[in-house]
Amino acid sequence: MIRNYLITAWRNISRNKLYTLINVLGLSLGVSACLIIYLITSFELNYDTFHPDKERIYRIVTHLQFKEGDASDIAGGITILPSRLRTELSGFENVATFCNYFPKVSVPSGGHIAKKFDAPKEGGEASPVIIAEPQYFSIFKYKWLKGEPSTALNGPFKVVLSEQEAHKYFGSIPLDDIMGREIIYNDSLRVAVSGIVKDWNKNTDFAFKDFISFATIPNSFVKNDIDLKNWGMWEFNSQGFVKLAKNVTAAQVEKQFPAFVKAHMTQDSKAKLSLQPINDIHFNNLYQDSYSRQTHLPTLYALMAIAAFILIIAAINFINLSTAQSLRRAKEVGVRKALGGSKASLTFQFLIETFAVTVLAVILAIVVTNPIIASFHSLIPKGVKLHLLTPQVLLFLFLLIFITSLLAGFYPARVLSSYLPGLSLKGQGSPNLNRKSYLRKTLIIFQFTVSLIFIIGTMVIGSQLHFILNKDLGFNRDAIVTIPTDYNNKAERVLVFANKLKEIPGITLISRHQQTPASQRHSGTIINVKGAGGAKINASFDLCDENYLPLFGLRLLAGRNIAHSDTLKEFLINETCAKALGFIKPEDAVGKLLTTGIGGYTCPVSGVVKDFHSQSLHDPIVPFFMGSLSRNERSISLKLATQGKQAVDFKKTISRVEIAWKQVYPEDKFEYHFFDDTIAAMYDKEQKTSQLMNTAMLIAIFISCMGLFGLATFTAQQRLKEISIRKVLGASVSGIVTMLSRDFLILVVIALLIASPIAYYFMHQWLQNFAYRVDISWWIFVLSGSGAILIALLTISFQSIKAALCNPVKSLKSE
Repeated sequence: MIRNYLITAWRNISRNKLYTLINVLGLSLGVSACLIIYLITSFELNYDTFHPDKERIYRIVTHLQFKEGDASDIAGGITILPSRLRTELSGFENVATFCNYFPKVSVPSGGHIAKKFDAPKEGGEASPVIIAEPQYFSIFKYKWLKGEPSTALNGPFKVVLSEQEAHKYFGSIPLDDIMGREIIYNDSLRVAVSGIVKDWNKNTDFAFKDFISFATIPNSFVKNDIDLKNWGMWEFNSQGFVKLAKNVTAAQVEKQFPAFVKAHMTQDSKAKLSLQPINDIHFNNLYQDSYSRQTHLPTLYALMAIAAFILIIAAINFINLSTAQSLRRAKEVGVRKALGGSKASLTFQFLIETFAVTVLAVILAIVVTNPIIASFHSLIPKGVKLHLLTPQVLLFLFLLIFITSLLAGFYPARVLSSYLPGLSLKGQGSPNLNRKSYLRKTLIIFQFTVSLIFIIGTMVIGSQLHFILNKDLGFNRDAIVTIPTDYNNKAERVLVFANKLKEIPGITLISRHQQTPASQRHSGTIINVKGAGGAKINASFDLCDENYLPLFGLRLLAGRNIAHSDTLKEFLINETCAKALGFIKPEDAVGKLLTTGIGGYTCPVSGVVKDFHSQSLHDPIVPFFMGSLSRNERSISLKLATQGKQAVDFKKTISRVEIAWKQVYPEDKFEYHFFDDTIAAMYDKEQKTSQLMNTAMLIAIFISCMGLFGLATFTAQQRLKEISIRKVLGASVSGIVTMLSRDFLILVVIALLIASPIAYYFMHQWLQNFAYRVDISWWIFVLSGSGAILIALLTISFQSIKAALCNPVKSLKSE
């Protein structure tokens, strides 16, 4: 019986090649979207789910709130804070501090040349190296291959390596021979291997491989970079983690934090400590750090919705085409019923046909999935790949086939199997279905509603991206090249390099600084007006020389520029900072003494600069100050001459810069980036969202148009005799094309009316993520609707014109 069903299904599929092709292509696109999005979401949702007692592991985070609405959320912390929590508060099973470290590595090899490894680019990539307290291994569990977790990090100048890192440094020698071997970080930090652990093979943001003992900090030059005493400085790379005791909740522990803050953080009494669950780290970009590859959880949910919608509109194509072709199969149904076929057997027959089409679509989707993933590598996380024979994937594909077959095939099967034999043998099918086609019209409206939502969303996102990439940010960004130097090199070498750059023609100005004006990694600290009752605020800051303002085009409103110095002697502040400190006019702030959390420096304000966007446009302008501290100014920006220059001139200048770099830093890799590219990179998530919406829009439109094309083809064939009679009675080709197109275009207009408020609501919500944003203009809806109507018209016009131009004699002579 099943064999007979399959043979009949194959005959019907092969007999209607055009409709089968439309259905297979549409369903395969829907299935591909579902499969790829399943792989992505499954990959992302499995991050750090494998840790034992994960529900008791939390990160210590801070919320700073000051007047003028200024607020800041910090994942990094005060380095000394976790160790004090451990000894002074209750409710913890373990507390650990670690600091992200970005060193270059050298591995001595007897009499051979030492192996050397470049330092990770801070701000551009995660570092596998951390400096960790021994308690780290009590919170995060590893399988120990060599050494003991209780002693491996209990003294200075020790390092624990992962197995992969050990073999990377020392080759394939036995692990016993690696124990005790020396590794040199940053040329002079010599440590010995005291343990080796098995690498995690699960998805994790804690992909660390080198664990230097925390006791190394006070006993080495690292103490100059990591402050173990200052309670007023928030270190971006310092992290605190806790593991709660059993039966203790986060809320119970957090009740102790206000008193702790009041006792220790006297400069910052408005700081609020809280605990962030470990399973929230991968999805919460409110807290930035140096190691996690955060993803946006609402985006994952949006991906799931997009996959569902694409699959639904592909199923709608199947339903539409199957019900539209019902007349062709009416006689088949009549004969089967006359010969004793039951409604159940007919329903099963048509479901088998849908199942066969779905299987073909799934096979095609499986074939193209990995190539599609490779093509969209910039949008899809590294590590996402289709492994067909894994149980989870096979189960997902089985459910996908079952649900899609049921979704696409159940209604057409019910309709076709319900025909009355008497009417069916006359080829009349279901009169109500064929006369009004309310279902087909509703489904077309739904398809184009989804497509129009994607079109409108794409246009709004594109408009916002254009706005944020072209908005005046308060500084210059054209023809500026930034070159970071390794912070672990001696500060004097930066000056040598800068002096060599001054000799290169084509460079008009050079500035040394810590960060550029627009950066996600500006440090923050406390700043307040000296004296009793002086305002106290949280502010971001940068350290720079006197060329910072003219090179980046920052505008001075009052006072003067800072002078370059080896120690902090004066500050430049922005307008927002001046207002937050209580100064009514910029001139009022000049000369006033300010105290900061940077080593407790108290310095006068030399000038006030016009506000600029030191962060992305997601955030409002925040208080900001600048000072000069030459040993911390490790990046160099240079302004290229543009007047009368061509692209080839820029390349020559950069080549000369690279030659100078090799003379000063022969062992370091030369890297540079244009400042405007740096700004664009701040909106990488938005650009990926735009690409995602573009892709979803194209898929949805393509599937909808395929269905519309199929229906237009069927409608034209069904009304061929009517068209012929109209032509004999004098109807023009344009009149017939208009008649055939009108009904479909009305449906698209209805879809636009439904889609517009839905798209407006969701895009309005998306825009709320930006402090500075565009308005959703009326012309976006008009242009989207016009585009959808044009696409629909082009889709159906071929069949309409073809039907209108046919010879009426051929259609009527059979009567």
